[in-house]
Amino acid sequence: MLQRQHYASTAEFCDRKRYEATNGDFVSTHFEVMPLPGARSVKAVIDALQIFVYNIEISLSEVVGDITVRENDDAKPGSPVAQHRLVATIGDMVQTDTNNVAFAEYRPAGPPGSGEHELGLMICDAVDEDELFPYRPQTRVRQDMTQITMIATHHTGTGEPMIVMTRWCLRIRKSDIYVSPFVVERIRNGVEKVGEAMLATARRAAAAGSTSM
Repeated sequence: MLQRQHYASTAEFCDRKRYEATNGDFVSTHFEVMPLPGARSVKAVIDALQIFVYNIEISLSEVVGDITVRENDDAKPGSPVAQHRLVATIGDMVQTDTNNVAFAEYRPAGPPGSGEHELGLMICDAVDEDELFPYRPQTRVRQDMTQITMIATHHTGTGEPMIVMTRWCLRIRKSDIYVSPFVVERIRNGVEKVGEAMLATARRAAAAGSTSM
């Protein structure tokens, strides 16, 4: 996110990169800054995004169109920490393994004059090893996801628009099974669709929060 300091903090910005690593992994990075005009509550947005992530297997199935199932126990609603062990069937051809731990935190604004504004953070990172739910490279493609989402209020000359800043990195691990270019592209596009759905969720929460105040 430090790269973002070269741009105006309230300006819309998007940077995407795709490449193949030297070890054969396929990598996609996405950095985005998206203003939410009229939004007034960081908490309303972070709460909506937590619900989206809590039901992530349902969200993925609906948004991407590939059936996704959860192998571990459901996370507790509202819990600041949750593990998501997911298996998706891509185009009825290949299954993907995803094992992530998600963290969420909300910090309310400080006393007047303190300069401490509302802040929401959501961090998701891949689990490298899991004895209870091990990866299956012989039959599945491992898909690692790292995401940092920060929701904060920034001052402008005309008001206080709220900014959603999201950065994620997708790594499709080199597999023991053949993965066609079609499947790789479908996985990448699916992740981008999920990002768009999360942004739409944030916008709806922002709009609802602004009309209720």
